[in-house]
Amino acid sequence: MDPALHALTDQYWYWSLFFFIYGLSFFLMGFGILIRSRWGSNLSLGRRLPSLAVFGLLHGATEWGYIFIPARVVAEGWQTLRGALLTGGHALLLALSYTFLLAFGLNLMVDTRNWPGWVRTLPAVFLGGWGLIFFLTFPGGGAATGPWLVSGDVTARYLLAVPGSILSALAILAQVEELARLRRRSLRFCLIGSAMALFLYTFAGGLMVPPASFFPANVLNTGLLMSLGLPAPVLRILSSVLVAYFIFRLLEVYDAEEQRYRETVREREMIWREREKIRRDLHDGVIQSIYGLALGLEHSRNLLADNPAAAADRLKVLTGQAEGIINDLRGYLAGLHLGRELPADPVAIIKEQVINLARGTELEIKWQIKGAAQGGLDSEQRDHLYHMVAEICSNIRRHARASRVRVQVDLGGEGFKVTIKDNGTGLLGTVPDHGQGLINLRQRAALAGGWLEIASSPGRGTTVTFWLPYSIGGGREGDGHSRYAGR
Repeated sequence: MDPALHALTDQYWYWSLFFFIYGLSFFLMGFGILIRSRWGSNLSLGRRLPSLAVFGLLHGATEWGYIFIPARVVAEGWQTLRGALLTGGHALLLALSYTFLLAFGLNLMVDTRNWPGWVRTLPAVFLGGWGLIFFLTFPGGGAATGPWLVSGDVTARYLLAVPGSILSALAILAQVEELARLRRRSLRFCLIGSAMALFLYTFAGGLMVPPASFFPANVLNTGLLMSLGLPAPVLRILSSVLVAYFIFRLLEVYDAEEQRYRETVREREMIWREREKIRRDLHDGVIQSIYGLALGLEHSRNLLADNPAAAADRLKVLTGQAEGIINDLRGYLAGLHLGRELPADPVAIIKEQVINLARGTELEIKWQIKGAAQGGLDSEQRDHLYHMVAEICSNIRRHARASRVRVQVDLGGEGFKVTIKDNGTGLLGTVPDHGQGLINLRQRAALAGGWLEIASSPGRGTTVTFWLPYSIGGGREGDGHSRYAGR
């Protein structure tokens, strides 16, 4: 075989293998997301991953186009209808794939960071800008279209791929707080890994472009890497494989959400069963005891006229019975539902309890409220929030010996975070994981769909931080289900 022909054949297979592996990584990523994704997810990441799936499928098909579009058709360029459709369509498909990557990052940032809603239109605007540049720079007049197609490729990467991959990486990192309540440490590793892989792809797939006649493509390009001994195809394959791997691992978020949902359902079912038990006990025990007490009082009244001493003895017995009934009622009060009498606004519930804390004392309260509430709480969440803040304030008043309390409320798009810090004596040693009050705090936070943390050290006070989600429907009166109570 002619050595030159042999070299060309080897180069062809080299590039074909590169485009196949590169495209396969993204295509499998997109296909895997479509299979594992679940519509109606309550997580921002879960709702937006399908956009990343479309990017993977389109981008994989685009890279395979370099293999399966015949060379003679590419050579035809825009001289024939077939050449125009395939080459122009291939360029448009590349830009469209990057548009979905940008849409994934922007929509996730809007959901997580409360960016204005009009930001969601930017991917379409950027795609339109790319199309305008692409068609206005068409050479025409029978001129070679190769440089023009390269310019369209470079423009798509600069205008869509670079901001899309950067925003997607930042948006994925921003999910750490929301996914923390799922209690899976592996998700944090997958989030960081996905973000780092996307940052690598920003460099390998967005900034490392084919050489072009304009800056920075005439300086920072694949040719520069090759001259430095760093094969650009290998770097791109590495970034695509890493992105696909970590995104695959990140799909665990759907299983974690489902497990969390089932745990919440079981916990709420246990509470419902316990409340049913309390209702039965009140009816069959306490009410009957009160009825017996009333009869005893009536009997004592009748004895007063004929036998005052016997009446006095009888009243002593009845007094003991009354004290027993009071003790029984105290045990039941914790199970009573207060949510329907409380406001749906979480700030109002918090303020009421903290004001009660400071009433009649010299305690200094410092407030810091950020953002605006994007929703309300359902009746059960209000009940839990009321008792949580009441327990925290009670502990401060009884044990902390504090002179100042700082209350910070951060109102976000999906929920709100509350930090209550006092300057009291703090706790000796580590924060205990036992004690009915602390157990109730953590259980109530979990049942309301959130989480709670306590930090304390001797002489430096105690800080209690918790996060709760808003309910779907803004916590309308009579709505007894939070957003995590059913799907």
